[in-house]
Amino acid sequence: MSPGELLEYWRRSYGETPLVGHVLRKRLPHRWMRIHSLPESKRYAETEDERREILHRQNSLCSDVIGDGNACVVVRCSFGGEEQLPEDVQAVLRGLEPVFLTMLAAAEWSGEPDLPGEFPLMMAELAWRPGALDPVLLAVADDALEALLLVSVQRGCVVAPYDGGVDVIAESEAQRDQLKARYASWLSRHPAGL
Repeated sequence: MSPGELLEYWRRSYGETPLVGHVLRKRLPHRWMRIHSLPESKRYAETEDERREILHRQNSLCSDVIGDGNACVVVRCSFGGEEQLPEDVQAVLRGLEPVFLTMLAAAEWSGEPDLPGEFPLMMAELAWRPGALDPVLLAVADDALEALLLVSVQRGCVVAPYDGGVDVIAESEAQRDQLKARYASWLSRHPAGL
């Protein structure tokens, strides 16, 4: 999929909503659900067992929502400072061979209309498989990396990991409800996420 094809798909499917997870959940609450990555809504891992639990939950959810072996597009905003990331994270990001997608206005990211500046959005195609993005998912969970989306054109959904969990924009409200039932014990206790 080319950048132009992804942007056209995005416009048809999500209108003028920017490719930003926290904006998607606000604009599409009827299709949104959130899981927490750790029991009892704990935000950050402190042990290796907790890091394994994060990966178990996130890989399981992505496999269910995207489908093992199915194509997805990894979209991430480059805020700079990637050279500060651990080498295993940098290696996975380089291995994706990202290409420039578009510029994201700082105001779109922050929600503050007068905030100046913009950041490049990069994209890369990936055949989803559990473990493919483990170092990246852990970096997001540790709040060392932000603004990651996994877009499934085939399944019409978006997976947006963040530090503490994963937001999902399902293809439909009915699919969202099925996912909520399946992952009830992992759901956010945020009233709109239940």
